[in-house]
Amino acid sequence: MVRFIIKFVALHKFLKENIMANKRLLKKEIACVASELFTEVLFCSLFIPGRTDKDKADQLMARVLDMQDDFICRAGKPDGKENPAMVKAYYKKLRAELQQEVDAIAEEITALNK
Repeated sequence: MVRFIIKFVALHKFLKENIMANKRLLKKEIACVASELFTEVLFCSLFIPGRTDKDKADQLMARVLDMQDDFICRAGKPDGKENPAMVKAYYKKLRAELQQEVDAIAEEITALNK
């Protein structure tokens, strides 16, 4: 869980500082965060068997993978490529939505172990 918190803080810093980051770096960061979330759910599922519901853990892992696919696909196709202001607004909105989704999944991981 400590590793997840450190990665989560790094993502938050990345999303706040890099408004117009490279698409390649953004896609790598999305994949990295998704893999950390997936690992946390898998760890809870395998190593806390008495307190973790397997079905909920499986659904949560599927949600993490769907989130990764969705955001990586969206990162590669910005709206209004000819207008830099629209592209900047698109990536700013994408990062905000990514942060919300990661927060929601993190809350579900916390609830999974209660």
